[in-house]
Amino acid sequence: MKTASTFLLTLAVGLALAVPASATVSIEFQLGGIEVPAGSIGVLVADADGDGNFTSPLSPEAEGDLLSFGEMIGGDVIIAVFSPSGLAEWGTQTGFATQLAVLDYADLGLGEGDDLMLHVFPQRIAGQAIRAGEPHLSYRTDEIGQLTSNSTMGFSLPADGGAHLLAVIGSGQGGSADLASLDLRNLPYSQGNGSFDRTLGSPAARHTYFFELGASGFLSVDGIGGPGLVVELFGPGGQSVYTGGGAEFALYDTFPAGRYLLVLSREAGASGELGYELDFANSDVRFVVPDVAVGAGLTLLTGGNVLNGAPGQIASLTSVKANPVSGFATIANRGELPDTLAVRGSAGNALCAISYFNGAANVTAGLLAGTFRTAELVQGDEPVALRVQFAPNKKKLTKKKGRKSTILTKTFTSLVRADSTQGPAAMDAASINARTR
Repeated sequence: MKTASTFLLTLAVGLALAVPASATVSIEFQLGGIEVPAGSIGVLVADADGDGNFTSPLSPEAEGDLLSFGEMIGGDVIIAVFSPSGLAEWGTQTGFATQLAVLDYADLGLGEGDDLMLHVFPQRIAGQAIRAGEPHLSYRTDEIGQLTSNSTMGFSLPADGGAHLLAVIGSGQGGSADLASLDLRNLPYSQGNGSFDRTLGSPAARHTYFFELGASGFLSVDGIGGPGLVVELFGPGGQSVYTGGGAEFALYDTFPAGRYLLVLSREAGASGELGYELDFANSDVRFVVPDVAVGAGLTLLTGGNVLNGAPGQIASLTSVKANPVSGFATIANRGELPDTLAVRGSAGNALCAISYFNGAANVTAGLLAGTFRTAELVQGDEPVALRVQFAPNKKKLTKKKGRKSTILTKTFTSLVRADSTQGPAAMDAASINARTR
């Protein structure tokens, strides 16, 4: 059966347009009260394979698909592409109003009842290809509370014949739908340092920010929120690369080039308004600056404020008669960005065991595996102190010549290295040498 449909999409206000007499099915599509950037396009897709799942434009499967009528986004067929309209009645809100050509279900491989979904893409025009990490919003609902009382259909293709209305209207247009999740805007990250604050006004509110890193670079976002706030960053491949939230959150990391989505929402069950503030920068003026110093005692240290593993950060010990001897290493953060530093130490060998102690605790296993972490340190905090014990194997280092025994002269080295775990990669390292005689 050949079915013809004509769609009218109206975002922000319901607008009645004439329907061609040739249409056997006419559909007025109304969705009001949304926030999308100027230059956005709306793309209505149908679930052609009928599996009940829609392909995310973020997925690798969608990359390269064209945003054109009749094209596929994964397993979904595009049945409409809408350009923005600047109707004065909409005021400051952004939306679409257009009348489509006749829609033939059979030619598109569709049927009555196939589910629909609306995608909104910022800064795009019809016919362009989907890019990796394509910024977008997606919307559909069949919940009766989200449809107006005069709606005659949900988000699915209607039966042949007659006129149908799908209306999901926000309170600004006299409806009762909560469309707070349809909020998409450009994070002005590429324009330098800045900050702003906003509010998630309802349980369904979802604020989506998009930005692009033209080259691999450092991303710095500080945030202040509240209980129940969820913050998630999606990378160029659509994968989640950061999850945080709560009263305070901080994102400091180096990311590859590409498009990103920063999404703020709330935990299920959280109610009431939830305010948040974002403070962002192209490059963070605060850094982690690891500083390792070594010495025979905590008052005789070498390498303090000598950074990045620069030469000369060496302390020397002497083990008389191959007796155990200990030195010390301190780990500090001279930077203004707080961090728990990752610390690693060299292993001993059959001739000399090397052990590490933090106070009375033996932390050798953590130092050797690189899993030891300091408490959070920032500029001005007391450094973390480690005692480094060398225990030479006297039996293996003793050489007999007749009745006389001598201790072989050997030097054993512990390299203590501290690395940042926040912000750009930063390190420092210093050595303790123990010489037997």
